[in-house]
Amino acid sequence: MANSNIPNVERKMVIAFLVNSMRGGGTERVLSILLKNLSRNNKEFFLIVLEDEFSYDIPEDVRIIKLFSDLKGNFRKLLAVFCGAIKLKRIVKENNIDLVVSFLGRSNYTNILARMFGSKHKAYLSERVNPSKMHSGKSFKNIINSWLTKKMYKRADLIFTNSLGSKRSLIKDFSIKAEDIKVIYNPIDLEKIQILSQKPLEAEYQKLFEHPIIINVARLTEQKGQEYLIRAFSQVMKQIPNIKLLVLGQGELEEYLKQLVKSLKLEKDILFLGWQKNPFKFLAKSKLFVLSSLWEGLPNTLIEAMACYLPVISFDCDSGPREIINNDNGILIHLKDEIALKDSIIKVLKNDSLRQELSLKARKRAEDFSIENIINQYEELIQ
Repeated sequence: MANSNIPNVERKMVIAFLVNSMRGGGTERVLSILLKNLSRNNKEFFLIVLEDEFSYDIPEDVRIIKLFSDLKGNFRKLLAVFCGAIKLKRIVKENNIDLVVSFLGRSNYTNILARMFGSKHKAYLSERVNPSKMHSGKSFKNIINSWLTKKMYKRADLIFTNSLGSKRSLIKDFSIKAEDIKVIYNPIDLEKIQILSQKPLEAEYQKLFEHPIIINVARLTEQKGQEYLIRAFSQVMKQIPNIKLLVLGQGELEEYLKQLVKSLKLEKDILFLGWQKNPFKFLAKSKLFVLSSLWEGLPNTLIEAMACYLPVISFDCDSGPREIINNDNGILIHLKDEIALKDSIIKVLKNDSLRQELSLKARKRAEDFSIENIINQYEELIQ
């Protein structure tokens, strides 16, 4: 006879979050927010990274597993997808992992490949950009990524995107069924942003803010389109000569962009400050935020700038910005239109009442993306 005094203890659901790395970026920041705020009720969390790079703090109760120490070059990164899938299958079995939620392309491929190799876990994929734009072009890397996305994503139990634009892209160009895709917008930690935005600037930056500041926070890549902003800014200076442009971020186009600035003789007016752990103290003291991206998923930095009461101007790229702002709480302009960008910057900076109105409406819109408004959707996702 069974001992009736033995309690029936329900096994915790074990969930692993898989991502390329946790170095500075919008996806990584979202994942750090999720790991801190998701309910621990009858759940155990793992964080599995393909590469051992961390820019964000991880809660102590989340077990971290690093698949590789260093991956340099496209070939090694592609090879690591296959090797990582074999490792992931073993990790899932050893730790009784029920669900693997992956973020970004390589991690998504790894997640599905582990299943193809025989792992029994449930696989959820998160698409954070517009894949049609991300994988356009005839380079070998883009052709491989486009093919892998089309073949692999169909095997997922669920895909979630952070914008309607990305969902439409997966349906139209990658033949994913609409009912297999859920849209959940990025959560923004408004309380933390408020605290960090009030931190003082280091002495080396304080004199900069004696000037009106335009700010851009993004990786220095083709996607983020800073060259269009730089050229537009060179024309703005003809009407507002004391202005400065700050670019916060790092990436493979850093040297190219710096050479462009040098060719325009603007080295003293356009400053590259690299990746900043606390960009909010810069945002809160600036006059205007400009997003010059050519494609996006849902741009965190745009919402975070709005959370800092900052007026915003954005290119109307295929995904993201139009779902965040309209011409009432921000300004959308045609993609790559440097003249319209120049005119819009001047219009906002020369009109104090307009800038104040946009500032208040921007903050109001940012509140729609609070953790409290978004986290429940993630809770329902991982039941």
